[in-house]
Amino acid sequence: MELRQSVGLIGSLLLFIGAFAPIVSVPLMGNQNYFQNGKGDGVVIVVLALLSLIGILGRQFRLLWWTGLASLGVLLFTFVNFQLKLSELKDQMNTQLAGNPFKGLADMAVQAIQLQWGWAVLIIGAVLPLVSAAMKPAQAERGVA
Repeated sequence: MELRQSVGLIGSLLLFIGAFAPIVSVPLMGNQNYFQNGKGDGVVIVVLALLSLIGILGRQFRLLWWTGLASLGVLLFTFVNFQLKLSELKDQMNTQLAGNPFKGLADMAVQAIQLQWGWAVLIIGAVLPLVSAAMKPAQAERGVA
């Protein structure tokens, strides 16, 4: 297996594994992954990982441009959407709990929401197929003996 395939294969596997890795830690709810976020994002990521794998095994490296960019797009959409909802939650708490003695507890709970290591796995998993697609083919593959 050439380096180009190995890089793409590692990326596809990381993308697949990343869909099941924790991306957010929420107090009382625990860690959440892409499948637990209540949307179809986890399925989309897994399908893109499988399409990348098929492209790598079939030496269809142009497909990796599409799957890599689509994966990054889904990740960016989810991340931005998460940040917007978190900001909206903080704003609602500030207005609705103004003067409430338990506002401090609610603030602590919201501040305890953290991004987890699954994001790094997903991003690396989305970037590596793009790197694989951008790599030059091995000499044997180009027809040079």
